[in-house]
Amino acid sequence: MSLMSLKRFQNELIIFLLLLFVGFSFFYKFSAEKSVASKKIEIKESVSEISKVAELKIFWDKKKVKKEITKFKTMVSKAKVKRFEKRSGKLVAIYKNLSLKELNKISKKLVATHFKISKLNIQESGKDRYDMEFTCKW
Repeated sequence: MSLMSLKRFQNELIIFLLLLFVGFSFFYKFSAEKSVASKKIEIKESVSEISKVAELKIFWDKKKVKKEITKFKTMVSKAKVKRFEKRSGKLVAIYKNLSLKELNKISKKLVATHFKISKLNIQESGKDRYDMEFTCKW
C-alpha cells in the first residue's frame, strides 16, 4: 500500500524535491555572493595597507631623518650645543644659554618633526636665557 500511495503522490513529491532544490540553490547563491563581497573588501583593505606602508617607507627614509637630525645641531651656534648625541633611533640634545628666539626656533622644529618626544626640559638660566634638553625617538 505504501508503494501505491507513493505512485499516487509522485507529482507532488517531485515538485516538493524541486522546491527544496531551488531553495538550497538560492541559499548557496546568496552565501557565495556574500563571500565574494567580503573577499573584495579584504583585498581592498590589504591594498590600502600596502600603499600606506609604501608611503611610510618614503616618509621614514634614513636620508630625510638624518637631515632633520643635523638641522637640530646647526640651528644655533656650536658654543650653545653642550651635548648632541644620536644613536640608533634616539637623539639626545642639550642646549645652554639660548635666547628666546632660538628656543622658539628649536621648539617649533621639534614639534613639526615626526619624532616621538620622550623627554623635554626647558629651564630659565638667566634673564632671557634658557637651557633646553630633549630626548626623542624615531
